Amino acid sequence: LKKKFLVYFTSTSKDKIKKFLKNFSKEEKKNIRSIHYSFKSIDDIKVFIKKFNKVGFNILINNARDLSNLKFKYGSYDEIENFNKEIFMSVYLSYFLSTKLNRKNLSSVVNISSMYGIVAPNKSLYVNKYKSSPIFYGVSKAAQIHLSKELAVRLAKYNIRVNSVSFGGVEGRVDQKFKKKYKILCPLGRMLKSNEIFEPIWFLSNNELSSGATGHNLIIDGGWTIW
Repeated sequence: LKKKFLVYFTSTSKDKIKKFLKNFSKEEKKNIRSIHYSFKSIDDIKVFIKKFNKVGFNILINNARDLSNLKFKYGSYDEIENFNKEIFMSVYLSYFLSTKLNRKNLSSVVNISSMYGIVAPNKSLYVNKYKSSPIFYGVSKAAQIHLSKELAVRLAKYNIRVNSVSFGGVEGRVDQKFKKKYKILCPLGRMLKSNEIFEPIWFLSNNELSSGATGHNLIIDGGWTIW
């Protein structure tokens, strides 16, 4: 919004959309389009693309998540359903939106990945058999990083750049005990702050700032992955 863009965003909750929009002025809301939608199947993706293809998006940021997918019973065959859901959100959804939306105006795709797409979780950070970071989260994020590289090659002929950002842990949903452990394991000695998230995404989105970057995975993790 501050960059004077018309911003579309999706959410699975009407209540969360209402709550979120309260953060903006009447003037700002003129440039916001909320989309109440849930991506659960290939058909959902097809319907979305058919409905919004005429918008002519310039920048696509794939950041869809469903925290309920992270529930699992370690080593159980029952977890395969959530494994598939996580792959669907990180890989299938990003792939089809990037390749099927109108290419006429699209110039940049940014996939939001994670430090766990690069390295495995550190056991010193978790005391609950990795329930806070199940295996299929990291696997899907690693796949998303490679998807960005594959799409960068295939969409280059349309002058569409595709990159990803791998963020470290962000303050917000963790307690002080977790933050203290994280601090010891991270070179910068802290988690990321919410105001450090936008600029890396903007850098990769903007054709003037990063015109030569495609297939790149920008790591913003306070140095987590260098240890």
